[in-house]
Amino acid sequence: MANAEFDRRVAVVTGGASGIGFAISKLLTERGATVSIWDLDDKVAGEAAGRLERAGHEAVDVTDEAAIRAARDRVLAEHGRCDILINNAGIYPHATLHEITVEAWDRMFDVDSKSVFLATRAFMDPMIAQRYGRVVTIVSEDAYMAKPSIAHYAAAKASLLSLIKTFALELAPHQVLCNGLAPGPVATERAKGQAWLAERIPKIPVLRAAEPEDMAEYAVFLASDRNRFMTGETIIANGGYIMM
Repeated sequence: MANAEFDRRVAVVTGGASGIGFAISKLLTERGATVSIWDLDDKVAGEAAGRLERAGHEAVDVTDEAAIRAARDRVLAEHGRCDILINNAGIYPHATLHEITVEAWDRMFDVDSKSVFLATRAFMDPMIAQRYGRVVTIVSEDAYMAKPSIAHYAAAKASLLSLIKTFALELAPHQVLCNGLAPGPVATERAKGQAWLAERIPKIPVLRAAEPEDMAEYAVFLASDRNRFMTGETIIANGGYIMM
């Protein structure tokens, strides 16, 4: 094995079948981890897991506490532990304030915020028991910056900044570290087909969008033993745009 940094480590990646989530899943497996990809679409999750070594998959509704706990129990039954949780599942619909319905607002918070609370709480007891854990939550630069048409998304992501700190404080004495990663524009396959990505690039100081693999490197560092001391922090990785 070329890189066994995560040998014998077990990871769960929510929304791990595509985009940043898949890039994280791929990098973890390349470095020796056993990964369980959780996605609402079982077929998509299965196809993603099939492209990786040491990867399994679960069809999991991360807004449903019972579903999360059942999937967690299956991971623990199969592998005996879970060392790493990557909270990546999320949705990103655009709508103006006039267009956002109460149902759309609730759905956004269910997927992008409540899921993080539910998944982290589900895995924290096993991590506490083994006195080891890494929880990495994918946030967004939009948690820090006002933008039209995504008020519900930005608000849901902003809520994670506080939640990460609370989990970090409560779990730090048990050697469970909780951090966040706030990406800027990322050239995922979905984003490449949208006009906003090309329009945004000239405004980024480094004059390019990130690749999913760029974000995977940051997330995997936070999930690793190389990170022994940082907790409760969120790394902003947006090519310097937040300084503009």
